[in-house]
Amino acid sequence: MSRPKLYLFAIGGTGSRVLRSLTMLLASGVKTNTEKIIPMIIDTDINNGDVEKCRNIIKNYNDIHNAIYNGVRDEESQGEFFRTKIMPPKELNISGTDYGTLKDMVGYNSLDAKGYDKTRALFDLLYSNDNKNMPLEKGFLGNPNVGSVVLKNVVESTVFKEFTQDFSQNDRIFIISSIFGGTGAAGFPLLMNVFRDEMSTLNNGNYINNAIIGGVSVLPYFQVDVDKFNEGESAINSSTFITKTKAALAYYNRNLKQLVNAMYYVGDTRQSNYENFDGGIEQKNPSNFIELTAATSILDFLDYDSNANTKEDLQVESKFFEFGITTDTGVVDLNHIKRDDLKEQLLHFHYYNVYVSDFMKDALTNEKLAWCNELKLSNNYHRQNFFKALEKFTTVHYYRWLVENALDKHDRRFLPFDNSIIINEDDILKDVSDTLPVKTFVDDKKLFTLVTGIPAKNNSNFFKKDYIKYDEEFSKIAQKIVALQYGNTERMVHTLINRGVQNIIADRYVL
Repeated sequence: MSRPKLYLFAIGGTGSRVLRSLTMLLASGVKTNTEKIIPMIIDTDINNGDVEKCRNIIKNYNDIHNAIYNGVRDEESQGEFFRTKIMPPKELNISGTDYGTLKDMVGYNSLDAKGYDKTRALFDLLYSNDNKNMPLEKGFLGNPNVGSVVLKNVVESTVFKEFTQDFSQNDRIFIISSIFGGTGAAGFPLLMNVFRDEMSTLNNGNYINNAIIGGVSVLPYFQVDVDKFNEGESAINSSTFITKTKAALAYYNRNLKQLVNAMYYVGDTRQSNYENFDGGIEQKNPSNFIELTAATSILDFLDYDSNANTKEDLQVESKFFEFGITTDTGVVDLNHIKRDDLKEQLLHFHYYNVYVSDFMKDALTNEKLAWCNELKLSNNYHRQNFFKALEKFTTVHYYRWLVENALDKHDRRFLPFDNSIIINEDDILKDVSDTLPVKTFVDDKKLFTLVTGIPAKNNSNFFKKDYIKYDEEFSKIAQKIVALQYGNTERMVHTLINRGVQNIIADRYVL
Protein backbone atom coordinates (compact mmCIF):
# COMPACT_ATOMS: atom_id res chain seq x y z
CA MET A 1 0.00 0.00 0.00
CA SER A 2 1.23 3.50 -0.80
CA ARG A 3 2.34 5.84 1.96
CA PRO A 4 -0.52 7.85 3.48
CA LYS A 5 -1.38 11.43 2.68
CA LEU A 6 -1.46 13.68 5.71
CA TYR A 7 -4.30 16.19 5.96
CA LEU A 8 -2.88 18.82 8.28
CA PHE A 9 -5.43 21.18 9.86
CA ALA A 10 -3.74 24.38 11.06
CA ILE A 11 -6.18 26.37 13.17
CA GLY A 12 -5.76 30.05 14.01
CA GLY A 13 -2.58 32.10 14.18
CA THR A 14 -0.70 29.46 16.18
CA GLY A 15 -1.60 26.84 13.58
CA SER A 16 -0.13 28.94 10.76
CA ARG A 17 3.05 29.66 12.70
CA VAL A 18 3.57 25.96 13.49
CA LEU A 19 3.04 25.21 9.80
CA ARG A 20 5.72 27.78 8.98
CA SER A 21 8.24 26.00 11.24
CA LEU A 22 7.22 22.63 9.82
CA THR A 23 7.96 23.93 6.32
CA MET A 24 11.43 24.92 7.50
CA LEU A 25 12.03 21.43 8.92
CA LEU A 26 10.88 19.82 5.69
CA ALA A 27 13.13 22.14 3.70
CA SER A 28 16.03 20.80 5.78
CA GLY A 29 15.34 17.34 4.37
CA VAL A 30 13.98 15.55 7.43
CA LYS A 31 12.51 12.26 6.21
CA THR A 32 8.74 11.84 6.53
CA ASN A 33 6.50 8.80 6.25
CA THR A 34 3.96 10.38 3.93
CA GLU A 35 3.19 10.67 0.23
CA LYS A 36 2.44 14.36 0.66
CA ILE A 37 1.21 16.88 3.20
CA ILE A 38 -2.00 18.78 2.49
CA PRO A 39 -2.31 21.84 4.76
CA MET A 40 -5.84 22.97 5.64
CA ILE A 41 -5.80 26.44 7.19
CA ILE A 42 -8.76 27.52 9.33
CA ASP A 43 -8.96 31.15 10.41
CA THR A 44 -11.86 33.58 10.37
CA ASP A 45 -9.37 36.44 10.42
CA ILE A 46 -8.66 36.24 6.68
CA ASN A 47 -6.25 39.20 6.86
CA ASN A 48 -4.15 37.58 9.60
CA GLY A 49 -0.50 38.41 8.94
CA ASP A 50 0.60 34.99 10.23
CA VAL A 51 -1.49 33.28 7.54
CA GLU A 52 0.05 35.46 4.83
CA LYS A 53 3.59 34.59 5.95
CA CYS A 54 2.63 30.91 5.90
CA ARG A 55 1.25 31.17 2.35
CA ASN A 56 4.42 32.86 1.12
CA ILE A 57 6.91 30.37 2.55
CA ILE A 58 4.98 27.36 1.23
CA LYS A 59 4.74 28.91 -2.24
CA ASN A 60 8.49 29.50 -2.28
CA TYR A 61 9.07 25.92 -1.03
CA ASN A 62 6.86 24.54 -3.79
CA ASP A 63 8.67 26.51 -6.48
CA ILE A 64 11.89 24.80 -5.42
CA HIS A 65 10.40 21.33 -4.84
CA ASN A 66 8.63 21.23 -8.19
CA ALA A 67 11.72 22.33 -10.11
CA ILE A 68 13.79 19.54 -8.58
CA TYR A 69 11.47 16.59 -8.03
CA ASN A 70 8.76 16.86 -10.68
CA GLY A 71 8.34 13.32 -12.05
CA VAL A 72 10.75 11.80 -9.49
CA ARG A 73 9.54 8.58 -7.88
CA ASP A 74 8.45 8.90 -4.27
CA GLU A 75 11.17 6.64 -2.89
CA GLU A 76 14.03 8.48 -4.59
CA SER A 77 16.20 11.24 -3.06
CA GLN A 78 14.70 10.86 0.40
CA GLY A 79 16.55 12.97 2.96
CA GLU A 80 17.46 15.72 0.52
CA PHE A 81 16.51 19.35 1.00
CA PHE A 82 12.91 20.28 0.05
CA ARG A 83 12.06 16.60 -0.62
CA THR A 84 8.65 16.13 1.03
CA LYS A 85 5.80 17.37 -1.12
CA ILE A 86 3.62 20.06 0.49
CA MET A 87 0.50 20.97 -1.41
CA PRO A 88 -0.55 24.64 -1.61
CA PRO A 89 -2.64 25.31 1.51
CA LYS A 90 -6.38 24.83 1.21
CA GLU A 91 -8.03 27.63 3.15
CA LEU A 92 -11.25 26.80 4.95
CA ASN A 93 -11.41 30.37 6.13
CA ILE A 94 -14.80 31.96 6.65
CA SER A 95 -14.61 35.71 6.69
CA GLY A 96 -15.86 37.22 9.91
CA THR A 97 -16.79 40.31 7.93
CA ASP A 98 -19.55 38.26 6.29
CA TYR A 99 -21.25 37.84 9.66
CA GLY A 100 -20.70 41.14 11.44
CA THR A 101 -21.25 40.29 15.10
CA LEU A 102 -22.38 37.09 16.78
CA LYS A 103 -25.83 38.67 17.21
CA ASP A 104 -26.00 39.37 13.49
CA MET A 105 -24.97 35.84 12.62
CA VAL A 106 -27.74 34.14 14.61
CA GLY A 107 -30.37 36.76 13.78
CA TYR A 108 -30.69 37.64 17.45
CA ASN A 109 -33.04 40.62 17.03
CA SER A 110 -35.61 38.56 15.13
CA LEU A 111 -35.65 35.50 17.38
CA ASP A 112 -38.66 36.67 19.45
CA ALA A 113 -40.70 37.54 16.35
CA LYS A 114 -40.04 34.05 14.94
CA GLY A 115 -41.21 32.34 18.11
CA TYR A 116 -37.75 31.51 19.39
CA ASP A 117 -38.04 33.44 22.63
CA LYS A 118 -36.66 30.51 24.66
CA THR A 119 -33.72 30.24 22.27
CA ARG A 120 -33.03 33.95 22.76
CA ALA A 121 -33.18 33.52 26.53
CA LEU A 122 -30.71 30.63 26.37
CA PHE A 123 -28.45 32.70 24.12
CA ASP A 124 -28.53 35.54 26.66
CA LEU A 125 -27.59 33.05 29.38
CA LEU A 126 -24.62 31.62 27.49
CA TYR A 127 -23.16 34.80 26.01
CA SER A 128 -22.27 38.13 27.55
CA ASN A 129 -23.14 41.41 25.86
CA ASP A 130 -19.48 41.76 24.88
CA ASN A 131 -19.61 38.32 23.24
CA LYS A 132 -22.81 39.11 21.38
CA ASN A 133 -21.60 42.46 20.08
CA MET A 134 -18.03 41.42 19.28
CA PRO A 135 -17.09 41.95 15.58
CA LEU A 136 -16.00 38.64 14.07
CA GLU A 137 -13.70 40.05 11.38
CA LYS A 138 -10.57 39.48 13.48
CA GLY A 139 -11.39 36.06 14.85
CA PHE A 140 -12.77 35.19 18.26
CA LEU A 141 -10.28 37.13 20.39
CA GLY A 142 -9.76 34.38 22.93
CA ASN A 143 -13.45 33.38 23.18
CA PRO A 144 -13.88 29.71 22.20
CA ASN A 145 -17.57 29.85 23.15
CA VAL A 146 -18.05 32.27 20.26
CA GLY A 147 -15.82 30.26 17.97
CA SER A 148 -17.76 27.05 18.51
CA VAL A 149 -20.85 28.66 16.98
CA VAL A 150 -19.16 30.29 14.00
CA LEU A 151 -16.80 27.46 13.04
CA LYS A 152 -19.62 25.02 12.36
CA ASN A 153 -19.79 26.76 8.98
CA VAL A 154 -16.35 25.37 8.13
CA VAL A 155 -17.64 21.82 7.71
CA GLU A 156 -20.30 23.09 5.35
CA SER A 157 -17.80 24.84 3.06
CA THR A 158 -16.91 23.72 -0.46
CA VAL A 159 -13.23 23.26 0.43
CA PHE A 160 -14.12 20.94 3.31
CA LYS A 161 -16.31 18.85 1.04
CA GLU A 162 -13.47 18.61 -1.48
CA PHE A 163 -11.20 17.28 1.29
CA THR A 164 -13.67 14.52 2.13
CA GLN A 165 -13.97 13.52 -1.53
CA ASP A 166 -10.21 13.01 -1.84
CA PHE A 167 -9.70 11.13 1.43
CA SER A 168 -8.37 7.56 1.03
CA GLN A 169 -8.48 4.57 3.33
CA ASN A 170 -4.98 4.83 4.82
CA ASP A 171 -4.74 8.64 4.96
CA ARG A 172 -4.12 10.35 8.29
CA ILE A 173 -5.34 13.56 9.92
CA PHE A 174 -3.42 15.87 12.25
CA ILE A 175 -4.78 19.00 13.93
CA ILE A 176 -2.68 21.93 15.17
CA SER A 177 -4.41 24.23 17.65
CA SER A 178 -3.75 26.39 20.66
CA ILE A 179 -5.79 25.70 23.75
CA PHE A 180 -5.72 29.14 25.36
CA GLY A 181 -7.23 31.33 22.64
CA GLY A 182 -10.47 31.31 20.67
CA THR A 183 -10.16 29.80 17.21
CA GLY A 184 -7.93 26.86 18.12
CA ALA A 185 -9.69 25.99 21.37
CA ALA A 186 -13.03 25.92 19.55
CA GLY A 187 -11.85 24.32 16.33
CA PHE A 188 -10.13 21.23 17.70
CA PRO A 189 -13.13 19.67 19.49
CA LEU A 190 -15.42 20.65 16.61
CA LEU A 191 -13.27 18.81 14.06
CA MET A 192 -12.78 15.78 16.29
CA ASN A 193 -16.52 15.35 16.79
CA VAL A 194 -17.15 15.70 13.05
CA PHE A 195 -14.45 13.20 12.12
CA ARG A 196 -15.55 10.60 14.70
CA ASP A 197 -19.29 10.89 14.04
CA GLU A 198 -20.35 7.33 13.24
CA MET A 199 -23.56 8.65 11.66
CA SER A 200 -21.62 11.02 9.42
CA THR A 201 -22.93 11.72 5.93
CA LEU A 202 -19.56 13.07 4.75
CA ASN A 203 -18.04 11.77 1.54
CA ASN A 204 -15.78 8.83 2.48
CA GLY A 205 -17.17 9.23 5.99
CA ASN A 206 -16.25 5.64 6.88
CA TYR A 207 -12.62 6.17 5.90
CA ILE A 208 -12.47 9.42 7.88
CA ASN A 209 -14.19 7.90 10.90
CA ASN A 210 -11.65 5.06 10.98
CA ALA A 211 -8.61 7.19 10.19
CA ILE A 212 -5.67 7.53 12.54
CA ILE A 213 -5.98 11.05 13.95
CA GLY A 214 -3.42 13.01 15.92
CA GLY A 215 -3.20 16.50 17.27
CA VAL A 216 -0.93 18.93 19.04
CA SER A 217 -2.41 21.23 21.63
CA VAL A 218 -0.24 24.27 22.27
CA LEU A 219 -0.49 25.49 25.86
CA PRO A 220 0.29 29.11 26.84
CA TYR A 221 3.76 30.14 25.75
CA PHE A 222 3.43 33.90 25.37
CA GLN A 223 1.75 36.88 26.98
CA VAL A 224 0.65 40.18 25.52
CA ASP A 225 0.69 43.76 26.72
CA VAL A 226 -2.02 43.91 29.40
CA ASP A 227 -2.21 47.73 29.34
CA LYS A 228 -3.98 47.69 25.99
CA PHE A 229 -6.64 45.41 27.46
CA ASN A 230 -7.01 47.53 30.59
CA GLU A 231 -7.37 50.67 28.48
CA GLY A 232 -9.95 49.07 26.20
CA GLU A 233 -7.70 49.09 23.13
CA SER A 234 -7.67 45.30 22.79
CA ALA A 235 -9.98 42.42 23.69
CA ILE A 236 -7.06 40.04 24.37
CA ASN A 237 -6.26 39.49 28.03
CA SER A 238 -3.37 37.07 28.50
CA SER A 239 -3.91 36.95 32.27
CA THR A 240 -6.84 34.62 31.54
CA PHE A 241 -4.83 32.17 29.39
CA ILE A 242 -4.07 29.76 32.25
CA THR A 243 -7.68 29.70 33.46
CA LYS A 244 -8.91 29.03 29.94
CA THR A 245 -6.34 26.30 29.51
CA LYS A 246 -7.41 24.49 32.67
CA ALA A 247 -11.05 24.61 31.60
CA ALA A 248 -10.26 23.38 28.10
CA LEU A 249 -8.02 20.55 29.36
CA ALA A 250 -10.81 19.37 31.64
CA TYR A 251 -13.22 19.37 28.69
CA TYR A 252 -10.73 17.51 26.48
CA ASN A 253 -10.22 14.91 29.19
CA ARG A 254 -13.94 14.28 29.54
CA ASN A 255 -14.97 14.36 25.92
CA LEU A 256 -12.07 13.98 23.49
CA LYS A 257 -9.42 11.64 24.88
CA GLN A 258 -11.24 8.60 23.50
CA LEU A 259 -11.51 10.15 20.02
CA VAL A 260 -7.86 11.03 19.29
CA ASN A 261 -5.20 8.36 18.71
CA ALA A 262 -2.02 10.37 19.36
CA MET A 263 -2.20 13.61 21.32
CA TYR A 264 0.78 15.90 21.88
CA TYR A 265 1.01 18.73 24.41
CA VAL A 266 3.60 21.53 24.24
CA GLY A 267 3.89 24.70 26.28
CA ASP A 268 6.35 26.71 28.31
CA THR A 269 6.54 28.45 31.65
CA ARG A 270 9.26 30.67 30.17
CA GLN A 271 6.98 32.91 28.18
CA SER A 272 7.54 35.35 25.35
CA ASN A 273 6.25 38.93 25.40
CA TYR A 274 4.33 40.12 22.34
CA GLU A 275 2.53 43.27 21.34
CA ASN A 276 -1.22 43.13 21.82
CA PHE A 277 -3.00 43.06 18.44
CA ASP A 278 -6.58 41.86 18.10
CA GLY A 279 -5.78 40.42 14.68
CA GLY A 280 -5.57 41.49 11.07
CA ILE A 281 -2.44 42.20 9.05
CA GLU A 282 -0.62 43.50 12.15
CA GLN A 283 -0.79 40.10 13.84
CA LYS A 284 2.57 38.70 12.80
CA ASN A 285 3.98 37.13 15.92
CA PRO A 286 7.63 36.08 15.56
CA SER A 287 8.56 32.42 15.26
CA ASN A 288 9.02 30.70 18.59
CA PHE A 289 10.81 27.57 19.83
CA ILE A 290 7.50 26.16 21.09
CA GLU A 291 6.10 26.31 17.55
CA LEU A 292 9.15 24.40 16.35
CA THR A 293 8.57 21.70 18.97
CA ALA A 294 4.93 21.51 17.92
CA ALA A 295 6.10 21.01 14.33
CA THR A 296 8.30 18.08 15.42
CA SER A 297 5.21 16.37 16.86
CA ILE A 298 3.83 16.16 13.31
CA LEU A 299 6.96 14.34 12.17
CA ASP A 300 6.64 11.98 15.13
CA PHE A 301 2.97 11.32 14.32
CA LEU A 302 3.82 10.30 10.74
CA ASP A 303 6.05 7.55 12.19
CA TYR A 304 3.59 6.63 14.96
CA ASP A 305 2.68 2.94 14.56
CA SER A 306 3.69 3.30 10.93
CA ASN A 307 2.38 -0.14 9.89
CA ALA A 308 -1.16 0.77 10.97
CA ASN A 309 -3.57 1.97 8.26
CA THR A 310 -6.68 2.60 10.40
CA LYS A 311 -7.37 3.15 14.08
CA GLU A 312 -8.34 -0.55 14.43
CA ASP A 313 -4.76 -1.49 13.44
CA LEU A 314 -3.17 0.49 16.26
CA GLN A 315 -1.44 -1.35 19.09
CA VAL A 316 -2.84 1.16 21.59
CA GLU A 317 -6.13 2.99 21.03
CA SER A 318 -4.92 6.36 22.37
CA LYS A 319 -1.55 7.66 23.45
CA PHE A 320 -0.49 11.01 24.90
CA PHE A 321 2.84 12.79 24.65
CA GLU A 322 4.55 15.79 26.19
CA PHE A 323 7.66 17.52 24.87
CA GLY A 324 10.51 18.29 27.22
CA ILE A 325 14.15 19.36 27.23
CA THR A 326 16.56 18.01 29.82
CA THR A 327 17.99 21.40 30.77
CA ASP A 328 15.92 24.43 31.73
CA THR A 329 17.92 26.94 29.75
CA GLY A 330 17.04 30.32 28.32
CA VAL A 331 19.01 29.60 25.14
CA VAL A 332 18.37 26.36 23.23
CA ASP A 333 20.86 25.13 20.63
CA LEU A 334 21.52 21.93 18.70
CA ASN A 335 23.00 20.29 21.80
CA HIS A 336 19.53 20.26 23.35
CA ILE A 337 17.86 18.48 20.42
CA LYS A 338 17.62 14.75 21.09
CA ARG A 339 16.47 13.65 17.63
CA ASP A 340 19.74 12.97 15.84
CA ASP A 341 18.16 13.13 12.40
CA LEU A 342 16.71 16.56 13.12
CA LYS A 343 19.97 17.88 14.56
CA GLU A 344 21.95 16.63 11.55
CA GLN A 345 19.51 17.95 8.97
CA LEU A 346 19.37 21.42 10.56
CA LEU A 347 23.17 21.52 10.59
CA HIS A 348 23.38 20.45 6.94
CA PHE A 349 20.68 22.92 5.98
CA HIS A 350 22.43 25.84 7.64
CA TYR A 351 25.66 25.24 5.74
CA TYR A 352 23.56 24.92 2.59
CA ASN A 353 21.89 28.29 3.21
CA VAL A 354 25.21 29.95 3.96
CA TYR A 355 26.47 28.72 0.59
CA VAL A 356 23.39 30.04 -1.21
CA SER A 357 23.54 33.46 0.43
CA ASP A 358 27.29 34.10 0.40
CA PHE A 359 29.03 31.98 -2.21
CA MET A 360 26.71 30.52 -4.85
CA LYS A 361 26.19 33.57 -7.04
CA ASP A 362 29.94 34.13 -7.31
CA ALA A 363 30.36 30.46 -8.21
CA LEU A 364 27.72 30.63 -10.94
CA THR A 365 29.45 33.61 -12.54
CA ASN A 366 32.91 32.02 -12.43
CA GLU A 367 33.52 30.68 -15.94
CA LYS A 368 36.55 28.66 -14.77
CA LEU A 369 34.82 26.82 -11.93
CA ALA A 370 35.00 23.06 -12.54
CA TRP A 371 31.64 21.95 -11.16
CA CYS A 372 29.70 24.58 -13.11
CA ASN A 373 31.42 23.49 -16.31
CA GLU A 374 30.86 19.79 -15.60
CA LEU A 375 27.13 20.44 -15.19
CA LYS A 376 27.19 22.63 -18.31
CA LEU A 377 25.44 25.52 -16.58
CA SER A 378 24.65 28.55 -18.72
CA ASN A 379 26.56 31.72 -17.95
CA ASN A 380 23.34 33.42 -16.83
CA TYR A 381 22.15 30.62 -14.51
CA HIS A 382 22.27 33.00 -11.55
CA ARG A 383 19.52 35.04 -13.25
CA GLN A 384 17.19 32.09 -13.80
CA ASN A 385 14.12 31.31 -11.70
CA PHE A 386 15.59 28.35 -9.85
CA PHE A 387 18.48 30.24 -8.30
CA LYS A 388 16.20 33.19 -7.54
CA ALA A 389 13.84 30.82 -5.68
CA LEU A 390 16.72 29.33 -3.68
CA GLU A 391 18.06 32.78 -2.84
CA LYS A 392 14.63 34.03 -1.79
CA PHE A 393 13.98 31.08 0.51
CA THR A 394 17.35 31.57 2.17
CA THR A 395 17.42 35.35 2.53
CA VAL A 396 13.72 36.16 2.99
CA HIS A 397 12.45 33.12 4.91
CA TYR A 398 15.22 31.04 6.48
CA TYR A 399 17.40 33.73 8.04
CA ARG A 400 14.34 35.69 9.14
CA TRP A 401 13.05 32.55 10.88
CA LEU A 402 16.38 32.24 12.72
CA VAL A 403 16.30 35.90 13.73
CA GLU A 404 12.74 35.65 15.07
CA ASN A 405 13.44 32.50 17.09
CA ALA A 406 16.38 34.18 18.82
CA LEU A 407 14.69 37.47 19.77
CA ASP A 408 15.15 38.82 23.29
CA LYS A 409 11.36 38.98 23.72
CA HIS A 410 11.48 35.18 24.10
CA ASP A 411 12.41 34.01 27.57
CA ARG A 412 13.49 30.78 25.87
CA ARG A 413 15.39 31.60 22.69
CA PHE A 414 16.27 29.15 19.95
CA LEU A 415 19.79 30.03 18.86
CA PRO A 416 21.35 27.05 17.09
CA PHE A 417 23.66 29.13 14.88
CA ASP A 418 25.79 32.25 15.08
CA ASN A 419 23.43 35.04 14.03
CA SER A 420 26.23 37.60 13.99
CA ILE A 421 26.67 36.79 10.29
CA ILE A 422 23.40 38.69 9.74
CA ILE A 423 24.35 42.33 9.27
CA ASN A 424 20.94 44.02 8.78
CA GLU A 425 18.94 42.52 11.62
CA ASP A 426 17.57 45.90 12.74
CA ASP A 427 16.20 46.57 9.26
CA ILE A 428 14.64 43.09 9.14
CA LEU A 429 12.78 43.65 12.41
CA LYS A 430 11.40 46.96 11.13
CA ASP A 431 10.25 45.43 7.83
CA VAL A 432 6.47 45.06 8.17
CA SER A 433 6.17 43.56 4.69
CA ASP A 434 8.38 40.55 5.57
CA THR A 435 9.97 40.75 2.12
CA LEU A 436 13.28 42.48 2.81
CA PRO A 437 16.17 40.03 2.17
CA VAL A 438 18.56 39.36 5.02
CA LYS A 439 22.13 40.43 4.30
CA THR A 440 24.96 38.29 5.60
CA PHE A 441 28.74 38.35 5.75
CA VAL A 442 30.65 35.10 6.21
CA ASP A 443 34.43 35.07 6.06
CA ASP A 444 36.69 32.01 6.05
CA LYS A 445 37.03 32.03 9.83
CA LYS A 446 33.25 32.15 10.41
CA LEU A 447 32.75 28.89 8.49
CA PHE A 448 34.33 27.09 11.47
CA THR A 449 32.10 28.77 14.08
CA LEU A 450 28.67 28.82 12.45
CA VAL A 451 27.15 26.39 14.97
CA THR A 452 26.49 27.58 18.52
CA GLY A 453 28.46 25.43 20.98
CA ILE A 454 29.77 22.99 18.33
CA PRO A 455 32.84 24.29 16.46
CA ALA A 456 33.87 22.65 13.22
CA LYS A 457 37.12 20.67 13.17
CA ASN A 458 39.92 23.05 12.18
CA ASN A 459 43.24 21.55 11.07
CA SER A 460 45.10 24.86 10.97
CA ASN A 461 48.59 24.92 12.43
CA PHE A 462 51.60 27.20 12.56
CA PHE A 463 52.64 26.31 9.03
CA LYS A 464 49.29 26.00 7.27
CA LYS A 465 45.86 27.60 7.50
CA ASP A 466 42.86 25.31 7.04
CA TYR A 467 39.81 26.27 4.95
CA ILE A 468 36.31 24.96 4.33
CA LYS A 469 35.95 25.12 0.56
CA TYR A 470 32.48 24.46 -0.81
CA ASP A 471 33.32 24.74 -4.50
CA GLU A 472 36.37 22.54 -4.21
CA GLU A 473 34.24 19.81 -2.65
CA PHE A 474 31.50 20.24 -5.26
CA SER A 475 34.02 19.97 -8.08
CA LYS A 476 35.34 16.66 -6.67
CA ILE A 477 31.93 15.01 -7.04
CA ALA A 478 30.58 16.81 -10.12
CA GLN A 479 31.36 14.00 -12.58
CA LYS A 480 29.54 11.46 -10.37
CA ILE A 481 26.47 13.70 -10.33
CA VAL A 482 26.51 14.10 -14.12
CA ALA A 483 26.81 10.29 -14.45
CA LEU A 484 23.44 9.92 -12.68
CA GLN A 485 21.86 11.21 -15.91
CA TYR A 486 18.97 13.01 -14.25
CA GLY A 487 18.16 14.99 -17.38
CA ASN A 488 17.16 17.87 -15.12
CA THR A 489 19.68 20.64 -14.51
CA GLU A 490 17.97 21.80 -11.30
CA ARG A 491 18.05 18.32 -9.82
CA MET A 492 21.74 17.95 -10.72
CA VAL A 493 22.62 21.28 -9.09
CA HIS A 494 20.60 20.48 -6.00
CA THR A 495 21.96 16.94 -5.63
CA LEU A 496 25.51 18.22 -6.00
CA ILE A 497 25.02 20.79 -3.23
CA ASN A 498 23.27 18.23 -0.99
CA ARG A 499 26.04 15.67 -1.27
CA GLY A 500 28.82 18.20 -1.15
CA VAL A 501 27.48 19.72 2.07
CA GLN A 502 27.06 16.21 3.53
CA ASN A 503 30.73 15.52 2.83
CA ILE A 504 31.79 18.80 4.45
CA ILE A 505 29.76 18.11 7.59
CA ALA A 506 30.95 14.50 7.83
CA ASP A 507 34.56 15.70 7.63
CA ARG A 508 34.19 18.59 10.07
CA TYR A 509 31.68 17.54 12.76
CA VAL A 510 31.19 14.72 15.24
CA LEU A 511 27.61 14.93 16.54
